Amino acid sequence: MTENHIKVRALGSNDLEAVVTLDQQFSGSPRLDFFSKRLKAQQDSPGTFISLSAEIEGKVAGFVSCQMLEGEFGGDKPVAVLDAIGVDREFQRRGVGHQLFDSLIDSIRTQGGRELHSVVKWDQPDLLRFFSDAGFQLADRYVLELSTDAINEGEFDGTDLSRDRIPMRSLTADDLNQIIRIDRHITETDRSAYYQRTVNQALNESGIRISLVAEKDDPIGDNLAAIRGFIMARVDYGEFGQTGSEAVIDTIGVDPAAQDQNIGQALVSQLVTNLKGLRVESVRTEVPWDNFNLNGFLQQCGFRPAQRLALTRQIS
Repeated sequence: MTENHIKVRALGSNDLEAVVTLDQQFSGSPRLDFFSKRLKAQQDSPGTFISLSAEIEGKVAGFVSCQMLEGEFGGDKPVAVLDAIGVDREFQRRGVGHQLFDSLIDSIRTQGGRELHSVVKWDQPDLLRFFSDAGFQLADRYVLELSTDAINEGEFDGTDLSRDRIPMRSLTADDLNQIIRIDRHITETDRSAYYQRTVNQALNESGIRISLVAEKDDPIGDNLAAIRGFIMARVDYGEFGQTGSEAVIDTIGVDPAAQDQNIGQALVSQLVTNLKGLRVESVRTEVPWDNFNLNGFLQQCGFRPAQRLALTRQIS
């Protein structure tokens, strides 16, 4: 404990009601679904999530939660993504948020994380001020988003993307090696560990990831793979007070021998169609500012700059 009698510990299932009540002070509505899913995912994959609570005299005074990721958005280093933090108004200005954050940094460092990322709406000045005080800087990434109402099933910018022309299906365990081969061919980097983890999540952690592959139904070029492309997204049901559901695309790849066949556009279109059916309201992704090809592709797919700022903090 500190002189303010703040005790930081791992967030547990018994804290759910207190966290939902505390969060409602800022979100305006109870986000039971988001926090119950987060705590269950943490129990199922303790190495992927870090969630902490701060207690004062036995009462939950604050909480923080992040995911440990490696390989998302084309990266090759382990990073943490902070997506929920809150301090009870009764206990604000007593160092609760900063102590939670310091403990989070220690936990991330212990798990090998070297960066902490977050995305914040530009019109949340109190939260931005907290992040600034905590050492965050603007990241060299753009945040792009697309409403799931923006794409009609089967078409993209006037191009026929019907399923009978570009057959698609859900990802299976047998696709793993082909996905790794395509990604290695594109990035010239072996990200096998990342794809092993994400494919396992897609198949075994229902509600966390949605992943599709475009099948190869005829010979193409160099016979690189039996599939022509893939896309992976995780579904979030709220972060920093959001009450709507959102999907985050963190990786997409197309067989270089099929890049002129609108495979990428078809994958995005089908993903958005599927997400709309699940009542997910929007899709977002983050792109390095200097990846002009990817930025241009996403712009063609209908993505536009989000009203959010990408932030990052180095962890030494």
